[in-house]
Order: sequence, then structure tokens, then C-alpha cells
Amino acid sequence: MNGGPQAQDELLRSLRVLIVDDSAEMRRLLVALFATMGIGDVACAASGEEGLGLFASGDFDLIITDGTMQPMDGYEMTRAIRAMSGRKGADADLPVLMISGHRDKELVTRARDNGVTDYIVKPVTAELLYERVLAAILKPIHLVEMEGYRGPSPTRRLVAHKADMPSGQPRRGNGREAD
Repeated sequence: MNGGPQAQDELLRSLRVLIVDDSAEMRRLLVALFATMGIGDVACAASGEEGLGLFASGDFDLIITDGTMQPMDGYEMTRAIRAMSGRKGADADLPVLMISGHRDKELVTRARDNGVTDYIVKPVTAELLYERVLAAILKPIHLVEMEGYRGPSPTRRLVAHKADMPSGQPRRGNGREAD
């Protein structure tokens, strides 16, 4: 469904999204951003364990998760989801987007190695989230299965996407990516 804006709007309205973040403020922000996109079917979890439970009992099209949560973080949750291949009612191949305040190469690589589809650096904007959600849904990545791992190819390059800052705003970090 690569049609025009009307087809994309229809696709977004049909999505069921799971947000997993230990910050109530971030969950509210993401729900509001999804509402502006026309996505109203959103479930929220405050921890990796809760997110894993909702995923196992639901039928989601997309997961948005934070990386750093306790005791189960977004990395572990994603790896557990990818391992659920073939479980009735759960699509372990769905896109998982990680939103994190960290852009260190090591963490982006860790996200990739645990099966994360895409990595977004905070602060997230409506435009960046919209772009990455559409990319994840319209251009799914190939998943591989190897002993002890199921997810995106561990050799694929995962970029830490960051919103463009308005002119005059300082940029933080060095824009590194995981290779």
C-alpha cells in the first residue's frame, strides 16, 4: 500500500500500536502524536514485562519502546518478542521502533542485535515519528533466524534517527551510526 496520502492515512487509521515506556509523560506524548496521525488504537505498558504480556495477548501492528526500563528493558523485551515466532495470535515479525535519549553507537548496535527495527533519538517530533512509522510499515525489513537469534539481520546497518533542529539550535552528539 504505497499509494498517496489518502491511502497512507487509511493505513495509519487501521494500525494497532503498543507503546512500552516507563515514563507516563512519554506515553501520553506518544499517544497524542499518534492521535494526530489518525492512529487511535493504542495500548500502553509501563514496563518491559507488561509490554511483553500485552503483546502476547494482543494483535499489534507496531511496537514503540524505550530502551532503558527496569527490570526488563526494551532490548530484552524485543528479543523475547522475536523469540515468540509462531505463537498463536502474536506476530513476532512486527516492526519494533526504539525511542531513546541515548545515541551511543554501542546502544544502537545493542538495539539492532536484539531485533529492533528502527532507532529514534529523543526528542522525538511528530514529523520524525510519522516518517519512521510509515517506513516501518510500508518497507518491512527482512528478518533472519539463526541459532539463538531471530530478528533483523545482525549485520544490517541501523541508523539513530534524530529530528532536525530549527536553525540556531545547537546539535548534540556526533551523529554516529551502528554499522
